Amino acid sequence: MMATSQYNEIFQQVKSLLLQYAPQQAPIQDDTDLINDLGFDSLRVMDMLNEVEDVFDITYPINDLASLHTVKDFVLQIQKIVENN
Repeated sequence: MMATSQYNEIFQQVKSLLLQYAPQQAPIQDDTDLINDLGFDSLRVMDMLNEVEDVFDITYPINDLASLHTVKDFVLQIQKIVENN
């Protein structure tokens, strides 16, 4: 149960960051693709990651970017880091 509420909490924070940083506007849902739907490129992602690290007080492993495609991927990765801190 906890995991779901934490997921939703992180999702809401990620959503507001994505709205700030996304070059293209699109509805932000679990399956929204960061590149195809929101128009992110690597530079934009890095900018946003700095903010994510500040907001969640985490260090995001750059290697995880390779498997980052959708909003859900991103939220789950952040959740995992937060839980392991």
